[in-house]
Amino acid sequence: MTAASLSIGFSETVVRSCLCGLQLLSYRPVSKLSLFLANVGRAIRFLGTGQFRRVWNEVHVRIYRFVYEIIWLLVRRGRASSRPTPNPTISVDTKHPVAFESPDHIAPKGTAENNSTNKKFILHMDELLGRELNRRPLRCLDLGCSGGQMVKDFLDLKWIAAGLEGSDYSLKHRRANWAQLANTHLFTSDITKPFQVLIDGKPARFDLITAWEVMEHIATPDLDGVFNNIRNHLADGGYFIASTTSLPDIHEGIELHQTQWEHQQWRAFVEKNYPDMEFASVGLKIYQYVRYNFLHPSHLVYRKKAQQAIPVSR
Repeated sequence: MTAASLSIGFSETVVRSCLCGLQLLSYRPVSKLSLFLANVGRAIRFLGTGQFRRVWNEVHVRIYRFVYEIIWLLVRRGRASSRPTPNPTISVDTKHPVAFESPDHIAPKGTAENNSTNKKFILHMDELLGRELNRRPLRCLDLGCSGGQMVKDFLDLKWIAAGLEGSDYSLKHRRANWAQLANTHLFTSDITKPFQVLIDGKPARFDLITAWEVMEHIATPDLDGVFNNIRNHLADGGYFIASTTSLPDIHEGIELHQTQWEHQQWRAFVEKNYPDMEFASVGLKIYQYVRYNFLHPSHLVYRKKAQQAIPVSR
């Protein structure tokens, strides 16, 4: 590579970073009222084209989630009260704290708006893993954690929980749960590059790793790096759960979905390259996951096979 090409490449990186900074400064999250009005408008359009089932699904899910918010208030305190409060020191060792090349950082959308959780998912996985693994505290790592609400919910159940986000938008704006949990439970990191989560200075392994509307945002050549990080951080017998979509998502003229695979393509990719990950079921319906798509349902649920007869070192 010539000196001239190196200079051009450096200049392009500087310009891209400057543009990204300007976009972050000028971007404003959509208000709840605007989102509500947009959803009403979408519902009217769907009804006008005869998509009654689609509208019913969305209305049903919102009612369902509201009911579980009430159940959560009744159940959470009872479960948590009998458990000791873990107080670990969590940190992330990485040379790439921000995914500067990611379209989601260049044109922030989900990272600037989302704060997703699903109380049914939280309570279900708490019960399932508690029964299967028979240990406390359980551990969760959320990749692409956005506002960090799912991490906060697991913390409320006395889990050890952490979230990683590729963009530093939420960190800079102290949005959602970053105001209270930044750099203690919520961190920035490019998950396509090597990183290591540490708990009390030691490499951490997690019983549950999730990635909601994240995998399709990863460029196909970078998928191997992401899966190696997942396997490196997943405890034997632990679950990796992710939602995927094959649909495009263009924001500010930029295609955010870089790997638009159907569900079976994801299955084939994992089964070919990572034999220690076995496809599994956790007994949940589509709308009981944190993120989902009724029109193109796709959830990757994998369990890491035990590498040895004795329990994994935690």
